Order: sequence, then C-alpha cells, then structure tokens
Amino acid sequence: MTSLLIKNGHVIDPANKIDGPADVLVIDGKIAKVAKAITDKADETIDAKGLVVTPGLIDLQVHVREPGREDKETIETASWAALAGGVTSIVAMPNTRPVADNQTVIEFVIKRARELDLVNVYPTGAITKGEAGHELAEINELKNAGAVAVTDDGVDVQDEGLLRRAFQYTKTCDILLMSHCEVNNLTDGGVMHEGWVSTQLGLPGTPAAAEDLAVQKNIMLANMSGARLHLLHNSTKGATDAIRAAKKAGAKNVTAEVSVQHFALSDEECIGYNTNAKMYPPLRSRDHIDAIIAGIKDDTFDAFTTDHAPHIEPEKLEPFIDAAFGSTGLETSFAVMNTYLVEAGHIPLSKGISKMTVEPAKIVRINKGTLSVGADADIAIFDTKAVWVVDAKKSLSKGKNCVFDGKKLTGRAVTTIVGGCVKYTKGQIVGR
Repeated sequence: MTSLLIKNGHVIDPANKIDGPADVLVIDGKIAKVAKAITDKADETIDAKGLVVTPGLIDLQVHVREPGREDKETIETASWAALAGGVTSIVAMPNTRPVADNQTVIEFVIKRARELDLVNVYPTGAITKGEAGHELAEINELKNAGAVAVTDDGVDVQDEGLLRRAFQYTKTCDILLMSHCEVNNLTDGGVMHEGWVSTQLGLPGTPAAAEDLAVQKNIMLANMSGARLHLLHNSTKGATDAIRAAKKAGAKNVTAEVSVQHFALSDEECIGYNTNAKMYPPLRSRDHIDAIIAGIKDDTFDAFTTDHAPHIEPEKLEPFIDAAFGSTGLETSFAVMNTYLVEAGHIPLSKGISKMTVEPAKIVRINKGTLSVGADADIAIFDTKAVWVVDAKKSLSKGKNCVFDGKKLTGRAVTTIVGGCVKYTKGQIVGR
C-alpha cells in the first residue's frame, strides 16, 4: 500500500462544492479522504501551505501530432507540457498522419500513452475519412477502439447532408461529435480576423459570420437527431448568442468551449505580422472578446481548452500569409485563465477550475475532474500568486510557437500528480 498526504492547502473541487482549507489523502492511487487536519501517516507528505489544490486539469483539444508529425510534437512531449501546466488528462485530436479515421491509429495512441505513463490521453476519431469531408469514417469502429468523440477538428464538414448523417450515426452509437465551425466559402484565403487590424496590415480577413453561420447549422442539425454536439473553440459574438439561445431553448445535447487565448487576446496581437498570433479561429476584435467573457460569466460556455497546436520553427518563420495556423498552450492555460479572468475580476477561481476539470469530464464522459473518495488521484497544486514571464524557448513542448511568449502571467503549477504518483514538481518532470 502506498500513500500520499497533501497538507495545509486550499482545496477547490467544484464537483463536490469544496472551496476552502483542507488536506487530501491518497492511498494506492485513489482519493481516500478530503478533510481538515488529516492525521493519518503517509509514505510521502506535501506541504501545500499558501497553495491551491485542485483536480488535475482536463484539456479537450490537444494536437499531439503523433503518429506522423513527430518533428512537431509527440505524445511524450505533449504530456510533459501538460504536466507542467497542471493538466493530467488530454483529448487528442485526429489530424495525425495517417488521420485517426480507423481503429489502428486509435489503438496506437492509447497504447503509446499507456507505455509512457505520464498523463491520461483520450483519442478522438475523424468524422470523415481522411478528414476530407466526402465519406463518413467507421464511427462505431472508432468508438469501440476507444475514441471518446469524433471530429474533423480544423476542418468543418461542409456538406450538410453528410453532416446530418454523421449526427444520426453518432446518435445511434452514442458518441460525442465535436465540431470546428466555419463556412469555407466565407473563409477562403483569410489569415486573421476581418476588421480594422487586417485592413491596416493589408491581410485577407476571415469574417465572424463564417463562424456564426456554421455554429447555427451545427446546432440545428444536432437537434434534428438529438445527437450530442460539442462546439470547439468559439470566438465570436454571433456564436455566443446562438449557443446561449439554443441552451435557453432547452438544447441539453449542446455544449461549447472557448480556447483561453480567445478571451485573453485580440487581433491586435497580429500587428507587426506576429505569426505566433496566427491561429484558427483567429483572434478577434475587442467586441467579440467582451461577448465571449459575458458568455463565460453566464455559463453559455462549458469548458476552457488550449487548442494546443505545436509547429516546427520554419513553419512560423514564413511570411504571415503563408505561416502555419496555431499556438501552443498546455503550459500556460491555467495562468491565462487566472490572469485574464480571475485576477481581472470576471469570475471566481472556483468557476475557472470547474470549466477546466469537472465540466470537460462530463462532456467526454470520463471519470475524472474530481477529488471524490475513490476517484483516481489526479491532482494539480498551483501557486495562484506566482508572477512569471512566458519564455517559449524553455517550453517542454517541441513547439515553441506560443502566442503568450514574453507576456507576464499570474499563477503556475507547482506539482502535478497522476494516479497518485508525483509526475511533475519543482519545474521538472519526475524521472526525466
């Protein structure tokens, strides 16, 4: 029997409505007790005085790149980055090479994650074969192989008839469909948000309406079948309004997320042709950010994610119009949430933790995101007052393309525990 005791911390566990001083006892990799002044003897004791103890964070949208683009990222390096950010569970996107549109790739990802024994990795499968949008993948096969959802991620299914059939199949198979929402005919050639900044820079823009229309389309088609729909990385006022209206109308099958950069940064980050600020969906203007924050406050949005998208350096050194889309974020997501929402006075820390633990766990139906007795001891310990400047060159991810590079943030993971084992502490991966 092995045991671990975390003493003197401020425990925030939204699943159990805990928000106050408490100790956490772990026995054989499971939560054994959460209470004040636990006196049980333990093999290892961590003093968390002045720190915040939470369930390990869950990120619903991570590009691990393996198999096929190990030059950009691997399951191992993505796991290191996750641990450094207090993230203990990641949902891996299917845009690998080959695409995860078959059981072989799904099984590979699961097997490799188990071999590494770093964080929990939950693969997703593609909606369509090759993410090409022409023919449905074998959705039930993907679920049986271990996929927690299907998504074409960075590509929206443009054929509404095909998308409708996808919802019908996911309803029958009882698996979540995650949708990246855009109307290609409106986004073709756009490299950033269409607005004053894009005009100043002389760059082709992507109108907010491209996302707004696609969000409404996805909600309508999901409601026709009753399938579960999760809307990825929403960034516009129109999308926020549509999701809010759907929920008010009783659409319990619809959930939605915001990638943390979309409530933190505006399209002004692109000034100077900063390619780290090039992503999809693009960083929007301040009016859209204000709408997103309002949607966070009223729970229009269920979860926060990173859309962690690592690239090799040459792909970001291209001229802005040709550079790759995406930013890394696993190591900074908590700090961004804490800095731009909690420290800014928009939400309490407990709400932010909820949208990064129990709520994403519910969306993909995994038994994580809680410190309930008997649950897996996936735990993060944060110093919410630590002020630091992001240095992307020191990132544990292979990708150094972080849009928050050089920015001052408040809050940082101190220790990350997975299955009762300390995997990250004092700025180091244990055993690396």
